[in-house]
Amino acid sequence: MSDEELLQRLHRTWVQALIHDSRNDCAAIIVDAELKFGYGHYDWGTQIDAILVFLPFFSYNKLNEDEYDDIKKSLTNYFLAIADGHIPDWDNSYWFSQNFQVNFRLKLLEIEEDWKNILKNLINQSKELNQGLVTEKVFARKGQDILTYNEMKFGSQSEIRIAQELERKKVLFFPLPLAVRNETGQCYKDHREVDFLVCVDGAFGILEVAYHPDRYEQDQEKDVWLKKSGILCIQHYTAEKCYNQSSTVVDEFLSILARHKR
Repeated sequence: MSDEELLQRLHRTWVQALIHDSRNDCAAIIVDAELKFGYGHYDWGTQIDAILVFLPFFSYNKLNEDEYDDIKKSLTNYFLAIADGHIPDWDNSYWFSQNFQVNFRLKLLEIEEDWKNILKNLINQSKELNQGLVTEKVFARKGQDILTYNEMKFGSQSEIRIAQELERKKVLFFPLPLAVRNETGQCYKDHREVDFLVCVDGAFGILEVAYHPDRYEQDQEKDVWLKKSGILCIQHYTAEKCYNQSSTVVDEFLSILARHKR
């Protein structure tokens, strides 16, 4: 087995083991990582003595916050348990667990042509966008940063998975759009934010990523508020299913939305 294939299998098993044990918080950190072996040079020769885990900005920054120390320890322990016996030259489990290192590093970006002008345009763009405003305020109250992917704001890795699947299918969608119907003059009553507004062949539908099973009444009120303006296709999916089965979720949603075409 080549080193590249071994790395892919270790990565796949690592993420799956975390999900299996309901550690989705940990799995979300490493699912987009890139793994490489680290080598040490000793008197007896060169030996693999570390796994280098390269993470995107958001995941890397989060992992280095004090509150994420337990997650970092869990990630390390899970990897060592999975990799034991599979890393070449490590025959003793005790010495492996004591000496093998799991090092988290920032993944460097690829260089695009004319990258400086691209970044200048991003710097000059307004940061006050309507997209994700409500979610961003909620995160701010909790002292948390909103997630970003492909210049879009999201409230979770589950939402990002759905966005990636919609992109893959080349479907028109609006992530975390602010819906306004000025009925009362009070923002908290006249503003609603949905997770995804999707348009296919002129039919609009809303896909919601659900986190709180006890929010039935609030979700129903929001659905009715939207249906009053004619958006009748509103589907809710659990965050876990959106994360683990994003393709299935999107396929099912698009199939339901197709029935609403005029």
